[in-house]
Amino acid sequence: MIRLSHRVGCILGLCVVLTAGDLRADVSMPSIFSDNMVLQQGKPVPVHGTAAPSEKIVVEICGQRKETTADAAGNWQVPLEPLARLSAPTSMRVIGTNTVTIENVLIGDVWLASGQSNMAMRVSGVNNAAEEIKAADYPDIRFFMVTRDMASSPREDTAGKWLVCTPDAVKDFSAVACFFARELHVSYGIPMGVINGAVGASSCEAWTPADVLRTDKALPQPAAIPPEEYPDWKTYDAVRRQIYDAAAHEDPGIELECLAWATPEYDASAWKDVTVPGSIESQGMNIDGAVWFRTEVELPATWAGKHAHLYLGPITQNSVAFVNGTEIARKENNRRQWVFRTHEIPGQLVEAGRNVVAVRIFNETGRGGFHPSYPAPLKIYRDGAGEVVLPKTWKCKVELGLEPAEMARNLPLGYHVPSALFNAMIAPFTQFPVRGFLWYQGESNAGRWKQHTALFPAMITSWRKLWGDETLPFYFVQLASYQARREEPCDEAWAFMRESQTKALALPNTGMAVTIDIGDAMDVHPKNKQDVGKRLALWAKRDCYGDTDTVVSGPLFASTVVEGNRIRINFTHIGGGLVAEGGELKGFAIAGPDKVFRWAKAKIDGDSVLVWNQSISNPSFVRYAWASNPECTLHNAAGLPAVPFRTDKR
Repeated sequence: MIRLSHRVGCILGLCVVLTAGDLRADVSMPSIFSDNMVLQQGKPVPVHGTAAPSEKIVVEICGQRKETTADAAGNWQVPLEPLARLSAPTSMRVIGTNTVTIENVLIGDVWLASGQSNMAMRVSGVNNAAEEIKAADYPDIRFFMVTRDMASSPREDTAGKWLVCTPDAVKDFSAVACFFARELHVSYGIPMGVINGAVGASSCEAWTPADVLRTDKALPQPAAIPPEEYPDWKTYDAVRRQIYDAAAHEDPGIELECLAWATPEYDASAWKDVTVPGSIESQGMNIDGAVWFRTEVELPATWAGKHAHLYLGPITQNSVAFVNGTEIARKENNRRQWVFRTHEIPGQLVEAGRNVVAVRIFNETGRGGFHPSYPAPLKIYRDGAGEVVLPKTWKCKVELGLEPAEMARNLPLGYHVPSALFNAMIAPFTQFPVRGFLWYQGESNAGRWKQHTALFPAMITSWRKLWGDETLPFYFVQLASYQARREEPCDEAWAFMRESQTKALALPNTGMAVTIDIGDAMDVHPKNKQDVGKRLALWAKRDCYGDTDTVVSGPLFASTVVEGNRIRINFTHIGGGLVAEGGELKGFAIAGPDKVFRWAKAKIDGDSVLVWNQSISNPSFVRYAWASNPECTLHNAAGLPAVPFRTDKR
């Protein structure tokens, strides 16, 4: 059992002001035990907290009355018998020297939802958000909103509160988890509770216990950071800022004579040609300091004098943007790596025909400039009136070149510190029974997919052990399609990462929602989260709620047979039959023994697929949907997309 040592230590530290008796007389509990909570049905619920040493504690709920006595350190725990489902709100009373009453309690199923930005993405950011928010009147769906934090050791409590699903509250809920919970609640009438704890850009190792990482040196190891430097997010951020500020160059401001560089009449023909987007370093300039970028763009005559927007993508660190010689915006990164820039262009600056865009970027330390790989094109656009993509070749000139700054220590960003998010945002709930876990993460680990193949199952297994139930369902989302589509078959990190995620299905009671068909080439945060939630819910419907005929997955590779110059592919999860969306199978590639892949023709033949390429007489290997953003059309009759796969193992 986890002890409340952190909380007790904090309280004892105040004894210079109050007596121990004053502090420990009141019964208290972790924040998860609070108004509007949902308790897990059908499982013992260990209610726990602190009180005065030897204080008698009574817990009452749903006809149960349990008693215990706080130990010498003031910790107590009362194991409630399994509770039956209850949709009518009830209350829990915890009685000691004082009485704590927790109101509006439901008994149903509780799911813990975690991961990075696609799990953190709010209902307010999805397709048809206004309609979804307006209709979100589900008093039996509750979300415990975990406050983002980090810690150097496992905590027993964390900041957060339960919210009822209403139009006012739902906008901040995890969209994936909300649509998952809604699908199950509407289908079965069961109260749903979701512990909502996800952090954008976070890595898998940040959510994995330190002792698990230490057991395998091939996994990311706990950070060599003094514990006192990251007891919480605020402290760690201050440490990073101090290290950064000690090294970073300070921007002296724009030289007055350089302001002419932004004007339409200035002749920049002698400037260096560069590719935008692209970092300063990738353009052959190993410097920090101020660099100007300039381009010209033709705008329609109908846009003249009308308000527009300039989208520049993510930039690091500080930037000043000009249109036709007039400054329209300046942005400081505040020590962040990449920050998106979208600026308003006043109508009086928008001219028919030639317009000049200039951007001054000041790089304080590290890689600077325009983000080199984000796929959305830089552009000028008008709401409802279209867009004009900016040229890829710009002109560039250095205003101030400085030697690259070097920080005394390169601390990882808070969401990458191994175990730190687990300690603060997962560990506090290991004594709170749940029905299972939801997970959407992988983008931050895609470049380390081999490591992820061991890391991800280790994390899943550790969570189950901490909750004391190795059968707990763990449902996760495979990475969606993203980035520019390749013309020829190739290897990309996201393809390998999807394979790594698929391998986790070897663990029992796991399920994967495939989203290869509902991504967005230009946005790593696709807005169709409704289907993501529904696809996760399919696994729960079949495996948790008894709908055994539910089709949970699209076609999953099973085996191949070479038949002359063709390869026959067999699948499981055919879900009533194989289907080619749009009428033609696309996304298959085959190779001979040389493993040089070429696009293949393909056709459905019963419950299998035949693939071939006339130039390959001895086919040996096949791939499907093997790219960051593949063109792929194989589904089953239930409308679920096939799982990407390859048969070659390099």
